[in-house]
Amino acid sequence: MRKLYAIVCLALLSNAYKAQESLPYYQQYLLDGDFLFNPAQYGKTDYVQLNAIYQKQFSKFSESPNVQSVGINANIFDRVGAGLTVFRDSNGAESSGGVTAGASYFIPLSSEGERRDQFSFGTSISLYNRNFDYSKINTDEQGDPLLRGDESNIFMAYANFGLAATYKNLFGGVSVNDIALGNDKPIVNGYEPSPIKFFLNLGYNWHIADNIMLTPAAMINLNTNSTRVMDYNLMATFNNDINAFSFGVSYRAAQNRFDSQQLEIAPIVKVRFNKFMIGATYNLGLSDIQKEGGNSFMIGLGYNFDNFINVRGYRY
Repeated sequence: MRKLYAIVCLALLSNAYKAQESLPYYQQYLLDGDFLFNPAQYGKTDYVQLNAIYQKQFSKFSESPNVQSVGINANIFDRVGAGLTVFRDSNGAESSGGVTAGASYFIPLSSEGERRDQFSFGTSISLYNRNFDYSKINTDEQGDPLLRGDESNIFMAYANFGLAATYKNLFGGVSVNDIALGNDKPIVNGYEPSPIKFFLNLGYNWHIADNIMLTPAAMINLNTNSTRVMDYNLMATFNNDINAFSFGVSYRAAQNRFDSQQLEIAPIVKVRFNKFMIGATYNLGLSDIQKEGGNSFMIGLGYNFDNFINVRGYRY
């Protein structure tokens, strides 16, 4: 098992070295971070939304992967939204960081108010830099040419596009992420851009009582490497006019042309005190790699400021 684990880790390291991935995809979208993967979600509410997320993976490793992101988005003018995100991803010898900025436009689908029924589209640009520290690689033979490289920094630029809609408690979206704007050939000098990702989500807010809501939802992540990651989520929310408490579970599985596997099941808790949000997930790994390396967790914090950017408000 240890030999197999070492081989798989080496394969993962090799893939991380060649494929320049932008913000890694976990359950950020369940902790008010849906705008991180779909620019059509910029400014979907009347607040200035601030969101910060920390993700720790493989808890048994001393230098396990971890991701931090901070993002802000708002309705900035009439029906126009905008957003900005910075992130950092660290994984042993590899570290990376990036910034994403974009805008969106909203079209009301009804006159009910409170922006419950609306359609939006948006676009963003991601600037990404990756660094690899070869000195952190421990080998039996120092200077092994197979584990040494000439370049330690790589810069990439990506474009992202998205659509989103909410109508009669039904919500969904489609986004296309990581379209390389340069170095877009499959492999150039041994480096490969991130595969283009396609995110599709669909869900329904079922109000079973005045202050109780169930939300079944699904998220599918496809990419041009023929890999499909599927999330199936169920959340329950208890709320009053000011506060809300939500809990639920997310199940994730993956499939490619060679195999399919259960990845994880994650309990989720999210609490909203007036304009402040705190949430967390704990990912219980179901794959052999996660059982060996340990589970992961995510913490999310958010705050909804009154819109000081567009005091006139959203135009219906």
